[in-house]
Amino acid sequence: MNEITEATARVMPGMLEVADRQRDELWELSVARDAQRKREDLDALRLDYHLAQAERHRRTLSRLVQFHEAEAEKLMKGSAA
Repeated sequence: MNEITEATARVMPGMLEVADRQRDELWELSVARDAQRKREDLDALRLDYHLAQAERHRRTLSRLVQFHEAEAEKLMKGSAA
């Protein structure tokens, strides 16, 4: 009849299906971890961008406020003279 070799004797019915399922589950977990890491990396980049942008606006608006206050002061001194 069928000769049972050492290779076929180690594999019981259904074992390959279990191994395939486990491989697929591990692959799905790997994909999910990779997607999570990419989301975290993008979040860190967005955080850096917004913090830097806030600082740029703070400097720009601070200078703008100072300019308008100085102009207003000049006008107040000019009208008092």
